[in-house]
Order: sequence, then structure tokens, then C-alpha cells
Amino acid sequence: MITLYDLAFEEDRRPSPFCWRAKFSLAHKGLDYTDVPMGFTEKEKIAFADSRTVPVIKDGEKPVKDSWAIAVYLDDMYPEKLLLKSEMGRSYARFINGWADTVINAALFPLIVGDLYDRVRPEDKPYFAESRGARLGTKDFTAFQTQAREKGLAAFRTALEPARRALREQKFLSGAEAAYPDYILAGSFMWPRTISPLELLDADDPVHAWRERMLDLFDGMARKAKTA
Repeated sequence: MITLYDLAFEEDRRPSPFCWRAKFSLAHKGLDYTDVPMGFTEKEKIAFADSRTVPVIKDGEKPVKDSWAIAVYLDDMYPEKLLLKSEMGRSYARFINGWADTVINAALFPLIVGDLYDRVRPEDKPYFAESRGARLGTKDFTAFQTQAREKGLAAFRTALEPARRALREQKFLSGAEAAYPDYILAGSFMWPRTISPLELLDADDPVHAWRERMLDLFDGMARKAKTA
């Protein structure tokens, strides 16, 4: 049995985009797993994996940390339905992984940081305030978020243009069926969906239609998650 260690917020919200990559990957493989929620300040739960961040999985006695390493491991151990379908597919997914981490998530964070702070578990708020406050240069997350949204929402939508161009021509980033590149970007969208009422996309945006398809995958797994 596989165990997944997943970041939990108040009211059992699960916003981590990286953990969502792992959850989509496990669902893609049809693998059952046990879910272990943990807060920012419960790092001792994943010390066995020599990790301080989630996701972490434990497959039997084998620990695997980092969402990309988890995807590679799952393909190696459970090759029946590949997440990274070829050498070219792996290279494409690696590009999407870097783009999502450095562009999409970076653009999203200022837009939702106040909502994130509001929904962090009470015992984790001091940690969040200290670590994210140091990153932003302020602990007034609500004011920072309000200011960021004035121009940041338009900038975020512009950053999605590479995906938008692909999705005008095909159902998923990976083609006719979803695979790991889709799970990477879908994880980013689950981040705000679980903690913020902010509407990121216009209804006629091809990315919006794609997001709806992603929410419906695996019997609506992502759509059933607790939302803001």
C-alpha cells in the first residue's frame, strides 16, 4: 500500500500544487493509497524520507520525495499506464514542470497569499507568517494580495498563453488524453481553487474549458475536493 503525505490547511483543505501533482499521478495509475495529512509544522512526519516538504510517498518501505521524482518512480515501478510516455514526453513534461514552478506558481502566489494565510491551521500561522513574510518583505498579506491583484491577474492570464495556444488545438496539454504535463498545471489551479474565491479565468478561455475537463477526471476527484 502506498502512503501519501499531503499538506493540510484548516477545515482539511488540501491546496499544495505539488501534492496535487502526486494525487493526479496516483489516480492516473489507478493506484490505491492512504492519505496522511500534515501541517507546515509537522515536518517530523516526513523525516523518515529525509525531507522537509511534501509530497512524500512511502511505497512499502520505499520513501520517495518531490513530485517530479514521484512521477518518475511511479512510471518505473508501475509502467502499465505511463505518465511520461517517451523520452520526448519526459522532456516536454520537464519543461512544463519548470514553467509552472517559475512562472505560473510565481504569478499565482501574490494573488492568493492573503487567502492562504487566512486558511492556514492556527498552529501553523506563525510559521507561515515568518517564512512567507520574509519572502515578500511584509506580513500584511491582505494588503499585499489586494495590491498584487490590481495588475497581477492580467499578468497571470498572459503567462498562460503557451497553454492557451496548445489547448485551442487539442483537449489536453498532452494531446487527446491527459498525462503528467496536464497534472502539473492542474495542480497549480488546485492551489487557488481550494482556498480562494478569486476567479482566475474568463469563461471563454480555452484554459477554462481544459480546467473543467481536468476537474472531471477520475470520477471528479479534484472537483470533489473542498473549495473556498
